[in-house]
Amino acid sequence: MFKHIMLPIDRHLPPEVRKAAEVAAQMAKWQRAKITLVCVTGAHMGESSEAQAELDKELAAFTEQLAAEGGSDVSMRKIHSVDVAAEVDSDLTRAAEEIGADLVIVGTHAPRITDYIFSSHAGYLAKHASMSVFVVR
Repeated sequence: MFKHIMLPIDRHLPPEVRKAAEVAAQMAKWQRAKITLVCVTGAHMGESSEAQAELDKELAAFTEQLAAEGGSDVSMRKIHSVDVAAEVDSDLTRAAEEIGADLVIVGTHAPRITDYIFSSHAGYLAKHASMSVFVVR
């Protein structure tokens, strides 16, 4: 049914992302699908190249762990953005199309007051992506 799962991840791997990753690993195992982790990042004030290298190592370890859990092919795609907050939604939607994902599994937080004014990233993907979107809370 699904051949390619996209999993958007935050560089700090909050609990919502980890929970969505568990679901993605199980879904990939069940569907024999590959997973592509997509991380939209930008330069942060005062961040050194050493800090960026450490984050890259953590993301690589997370990729390997997910591959072991799901028993599937897992790859990583980083997208550099000048303004992550403004561009993340469109970057993720575009990335899903470019990689040929047929399912996006995305973690989200419980609704907050601001979500009534601005859509969450998961909400944006669910409304605008052309493929199926599985939102994990």
